[in-house]
Amino acid sequence: MDHVSPWATAPKLPSTHYVDNRIYTDPVIFEEEREKILAATWRLVCHESELPEPGDYRAKEIAGVPVVILRSEDRSIMAFFNVCPHRGARLVRDERGNAKKGLQCLYHLWTFALDGKCTSITRSKGYDGCSLKKDDVGLRSVRTEIFCGMVFVCLKDDVPPLEQFLGGMADHMKTHLGQEELEVFHYHRAIINTNWKLFVDNNSELYHEFLHVLNRRTAVAHKSYHERNWLLYQNSHNIIQQGVIHYDSYGLGERSEGALPGMQPNGMVVMLLFPDVMLNIRATVMRIDTMTPLAPGKTLVEWRGVGLKSDTPDVRAMRIQHHNEVWGPAGRNLPEDIAAVETQWETMVQGGSRYSLFAREEGLKPQDDANLRAFYQEWGRCLGRAPNDPFRHGNVDTDVSHSIKEITNV
Repeated sequence: MDHVSPWATAPKLPSTHYVDNRIYTDPVIFEEEREKILAATWRLVCHESELPEPGDYRAKEIAGVPVVILRSEDRSIMAFFNVCPHRGARLVRDERGNAKKGLQCLYHLWTFALDGKCTSITRSKGYDGCSLKKDDVGLRSVRTEIFCGMVFVCLKDDVPPLEQFLGGMADHMKTHLGQEELEVFHYHRAIINTNWKLFVDNNSELYHEFLHVLNRRTAVAHKSYHERNWLLYQNSHNIIQQGVIHYDSYGLGERSEGALPGMQPNGMVVMLLFPDVMLNIRATVMRIDTMTPLAPGKTLVEWRGVGLKSDTPDVRAMRIQHHNEVWGPAGRNLPEDIAAVETQWETMVQGGSRYSLFAREEGLKPQDDANLRAFYQEWGRCLGRAPNDPFRHGNVDTDVSHSIKEITNV
């Protein structure tokens, strides 16, 4: 007799309180996410401090589409599809670099200025017969906006402006990112074997802080940790109210001198922007996470450490130490996070885990699952699929809008 898992049938919970794990593993759903979420929303691609000089660029993929973000001669930041308009070859092949002399395609040596205009066509007289001119073949621009020093792009033109998309989160970002000029001082990346939404979940929920010895001792064990709330906004952006981390409980030094704008001594704030950005501030240093989904079970994650551009060498050394104590490739927390989400993927892709529960209700206290429920309701709205029953035919509007009342608390 075949063994039947008790989770082979849907849990007896409200439809908003669990998801079908096939939303993480199904390749058709992954392609829909690329089109309806990843290509159709504002995506954070870098911080402006990473492009300090004219010609500096970073190459990215958005929903599988190659994009290059660069600083032009007039010091503005622009983005283009990273494609030569002649025959479609990838124009910029390095992840980052400087192209102050312009961009040149390796295939037929067509060249382009930093503003996207074509400056040279190899043996251009061959096109005289069809009247093709350089002005006809400039690079195709990508919609770009900068907010509080963060560079966002969107592949589609028919979406609201960035600040409208951010809504109420914009004020929180101005408090922490808009008062002084910031600078990225640390960058690393890795491809992890998991679905992108599982790493979003990990960044978003505080119930998993029991995973980290550091967090158990410096945060969860203290009463003040539980005396703050999530603030949830439309479009599934959210922030947890600032709390105090007791670093002395783990033998680490105080984080009071050199606190970042809006931060109290030993304070901590976590902000999440839909679909995949985390801004995590631990008093003296900020960590920014962004993701590039590569396949249902492969995700490129980029981590940035951020301080003030005005830092003295001593203050910068302090920020680097504080960053690496907790995060960084060899920090205490990040390897544990990666191990957790990769083991989730292993069970789901083999069919051993059919449903995931997002059923904690604690009145928007730190370990409430309300922000996760809001994320999946927004995910469902974008895709037109019910997260708990994604392959059901018929209208799912009622299901995917059910918890919107929960996110109108601010």
